[in-house]
Amino acid sequence: MQWHELFPKDKPPSDDDINRFLGDRTARLWGDLIDACQQRWEAKSRLTYSICSGKPGWNLKLQKSGKTLGTLYPERGAFSVFVVIPSGYEPKMRELLPDLSAELAELYNSAGDYMKVGKWMMFRIASRETMLDYLKILAIKMGP
Repeated sequence: MQWHELFPKDKPPSDDDINRFLGDRTARLWGDLIDACQQRWEAKSRLTYSICSGKPGWNLKLQKSGKTLGTLYPERGAFSVFVVIPSGYEPKMRELLPDLSAELAELYNSAGDYMKVGKWMMFRIASRETMLDYLKILAIKMGP
């Protein structure tokens, strides 16, 4: 059963529901990522419901002072993250690319500048390496 079918709009998932759906290994990555964002940037997490056809259902937004760090979408054995890198960060992102995995660097290079706002990226996190890459990207966006 799909995530959005298990938890329709009128049935928000608990933290335990999310962790069970993700699986033990991925739930640890999910928790570690949220903890890192809270510790480094005092990010707040907020459960929201999306009707977007690409990723419908409940997701977790990470935000600080109105700035969105990203949106996390639970999946079985992984989770996806959606992040916008504002255009003004292009020089710093270019410097960071050699430190990212080849896959994430290629994703950044191929991402379009949506509506002149910046690069919109959606990618799966199924390993600690990808999670750490995401934190490196956030360090550019949010500051160390």
